[in-house]
Amino acid sequence: MTEYHLDRPDLATTYDELSDSQFTKGSELVDALEIEPKHVVLDIGAGTGRLGRRVLGTKLGPEGKLIGIDPLPERIRVANEKNTFANGRYQVGSAEDLRFQADASVDVVYLSSVFHWVQDKKKALQEIHRVLKPKGKIGITTGAKELAEATPIRQILKRILSAPKYHGLVDPDATVSTRQGTTSTELIKLLIEGGFELERLQVRRNVTRHRNAAVYVDFSESSSFGNYLAHVPEDLRPEVRAAYVKALEALDDGHAIEGVNFGISVIARKNDELAGLLAKLIGHAGENPTNRARG
Repeated sequence: MTEYHLDRPDLATTYDELSDSQFTKGSELVDALEIEPKHVVLDIGAGTGRLGRRVLGTKLGPEGKLIGIDPLPERIRVANEKNTFANGRYQVGSAEDLRFQADASVDVVYLSSVFHWVQDKKKALQEIHRVLKPKGKIGITTGAKELAEATPIRQILKRILSAPKYHGLVDPDATVSTRQGTTSTELIKLLIEGGFELERLQVRRNVTRHRNAAVYVDFSESSSFGNYLAHVPEDLRPEVRAAYVKALEALDDGHAIEGVNFGISVIARKNDELAGLLAKLIGHAGENPTNRARG
């Protein structure tokens, strides 16, 4: 379960300063979505608004509109402080509850490095499907759960947490990406069942560079709003962090620490015909065969 209360003002500020890698991936996503000047765009998990400001400044004209939502008040506070665009607004909100937005009123929805944080993914996709216009697009970047263990950095943390002193106290596999992430196959299934038609899906190796090990951990903690080590008891987190930073220093080539992860990037369109067909099939499957025969 994601713990939103772990976020702090300093984590929000740090994230805005250190989020270059996620900003770059998000920029690639919004470029691929082909946003037009008059579009209405919904940025779910907008964070401090950095990617949204790029969309407002380079994609949308004065007749376009961007709404950014995030469940973290501190991130929304920063987003509103930095926003200078009259046609952009940021507010506290979650992907599962878009009642502020009318049916079929949005051209593009994107969730950049966000989907793994969404608690009820099916409900979120239902809401997104509802607010999207016919043929409207959704873009998602998220971690590839099936490859979460396939990086040296992840293996280092797992080795630290597997030490005998932590047995019975910490589950080394209980990270957010393991608990709440999706495999590429699971994501495809969720989208199709949600009434979306896939246009593009990529699984790619992402590499980020950080000044040193401590900065990498700072980025990881700020981008996860305090959840990066949330599976570790609070009184043990300082020593685990210290041991992690020390171990990561061995990866430093004298210039930077490379963070590696495998991510999924997907673009899909709302497909009302598919959604209607699935609803009909589900309805038929739920009928009593005896009653159908009598009818």
